[in-house]
Amino acid sequence: MKKTKLAALVLAGCIAAMPLAGCGREAAEEAPEGQRMSHLKILGTEGWVPCNNWNEVGEYSAFQKLQGLLAQADLEIEWEVIPTEKYPMMLQTRLASDKNLPDIAKAHTMDDAALLELAKQGVILPINKIVEEYSAGPAREAFDKVFPTVRPLTTAEDGNIYWFCNMQNKFYNGNPNANGSFSIQYRRDWADQLGIPEPETLEEFTEMLRAFREKDANGNQEKDEILFIDPGSFRTAIAQWFDLPTGTIGLDPQNQRITSPWKSPYVKDYFAYLNGLVNEGILDPDVAGNYDLLEQKRAQNKISAIWDYPDAMWNDAAVQPAAPEARYVPLMPLPAVPGVQPAAMSEPGDMVWERYVVTRACTDLKAVARLLDLICSEEYSILTTYGQEGINFVYEKGEIKPLPNLTFDVLKKQRIAEGAILWNGVLPRVQYVNMGIGSDTCDAEKRSVALALVGYEKTYPDQINNFLALPTSEESARINELQENLDIASQELAWKLTLGQIPLSELEKEVEKLDQLGLTELMGIAQARYDRYLEKMP
Repeated sequence: MKKTKLAALVLAGCIAAMPLAGCGREAAEEAPEGQRMSHLKILGTEGWVPCNNWNEVGEYSAFQKLQGLLAQADLEIEWEVIPTEKYPMMLQTRLASDKNLPDIAKAHTMDDAALLELAKQGVILPINKIVEEYSAGPAREAFDKVFPTVRPLTTAEDGNIYWFCNMQNKFYNGNPNANGSFSIQYRRDWADQLGIPEPETLEEFTEMLRAFREKDANGNQEKDEILFIDPGSFRTAIAQWFDLPTGTIGLDPQNQRITSPWKSPYVKDYFAYLNGLVNEGILDPDVAGNYDLLEQKRAQNKISAIWDYPDAMWNDAAVQPAAPEARYVPLMPLPAVPGVQPAAMSEPGDMVWERYVVTRACTDLKAVARLLDLICSEEYSILTTYGQEGINFVYEKGEIKPLPNLTFDVLKKQRIAEGAILWNGVLPRVQYVNMGIGSDTCDAEKRSVALALVGYEKTYPDQINNFLALPTSEESARINELQENLDIASQELAWKLTLGQIPLSELEKEVEKLDQLGLTELMGIAQARYDRYLEKMP
């Protein structure tokens, strides 16, 4: 990625990156900026820190680089980091009591309605007003001109924005908003061993998985080679081969409409297929969807195929101690329904997710704006996305070139990490990912499919909320009343159909039960939100 290109893209994404504005306990208006440090208290939770605890994060050079950037902006951060399992209740209690509030809090565990109620009470402040009044330029430009989806996705009914978010933009080969993707990866080394060519149809794929078991591909004298997906979810890549969206309620972007897999004429075919895999032992219900057991079975060299990013290298690495030649290769979407083009499961290239709020305990809004401007800077974006030059990457002819991957143990020992990994729980992520660069670190077969899927014409996106305007207060009330029960019922029905506990002949009656729980009503609400999103997009 060229530096000039990145600078423009970073500015574009700053908006979503606004997540971490810290406010000082003392107003900084008496002294000119640069002559006194603003103290900011940020409340967050543990992220992906690759060390034993948050207290070790300062030993990582990327975090030391961040501290230098903060000092240049006259910002001093007090970090309050709470264990993940304790965070939701602690955050809710602190905000509800309106006591002992930080200046900034990561609020990803609270829903729209709860946060908007806090906004009505004045407990959290409008972010847009802070940016409009105090930004020195980068955050304001990002909000108003460069990143088009932030306002449509985060503006409340009253016209204000009450949280800033993580942001990711993927681009590739002239496409400024290139979607990522998910696919099925299969054991190519096993297929080569058995003389099986790459499958081009669902039937060939199934026959390959069957052969892995019958011919003992892992050589342990047992039929224990299994596919790993989660049958309770439609986020499987295989579901998309059957032309099904990715959630109980999903988006069909080709036709700009909200839909549901339960309303599809092909949903019966999909569950008939999964049930057949269960009956043959190819899909083990005791393992499927259980990621703890996945780790175990993968290390034991028993996972024949898995749902994941097409360029993911970690599956290979997890198996190679037991099988050094292990190699997972991703598949393009396979036709599963006669006459119907299979879809790919995509990850939106332009993503806004998670929330950070500024509370009314904050007394230095200028400090908030300085932090947001910092987060919108090129240096912060590179540090967050790629890490440090000379440690994580080098520039070759103006392009970022990731350095060879190191093992987790070496990374930890040498205290090397990309910024997002270190401060994912307390600061926003601003990630500008050149898909060509991102796939440089994987093997040629993975890279080929990952880049081919960038331009694949038929997709069902994951992360549907990246296409829905914020709900109105009335919509929020209905969503909160209906969504959880509907999702639970959908998951239970999917599992029972997969296991054959409910015959497919009863499917229509079961879908009627989902409608009674609010399926059709929630689809209507989502459609209204999607229409508002489209209307607000520049």
